[in-house]
Amino acid sequence: MEQRAFLIEIKKLIASITSKNMTVKGGSTEDILYLEENYGELPKSYKLFLSLLGVESGDFKEGTDLLFKDINDINKYTVELMQENNISIPVGMYSFLLHQGYSALFFIERDDDPSVYCYTEGKEIKKTKYVFSEYVLAEIELYNRYQ
Repeated sequence: MEQRAFLIEIKKLIASITSKNMTVKGGSTEDILYLEENYGELPKSYKLFLSLLGVESGDFKEGTDLLFKDINDINKYTVELMQENNISIPVGMYSFLLHQGYSALFFIERDDDPSVYCYTEGKEIKKTKYVFSEYVLAEIELYNRYQ
């Protein structure tokens, strides 16, 4: 997805969240650099997302870990979950989301808008039909549908 269109949709989401008097806060350049020092270069689409929603995201994806404060745990627990289930850890994996401790989303490639992979406990790793920006847009659509 084109970065400008992605940015517009995220800004609409932010407007929707803040209209309900909820807080949205993006991460700083230092936050992103910290992640890159620890996990390697991150995709542009992901860094854009973090810069706008990485610290607080209101009720968007409530109950799912995806914020800066959770990233180290997300990656640690995704690896542990895979190891416990005898799943080979993909080289270069970066897990950006962990849902309820049993399902993780991650990318392997580090291009601008990488493919999203899913691992759910007891299953095999599968490549989703989305690149990162498309995944976020699909989640925004779900969020808007249930508001």
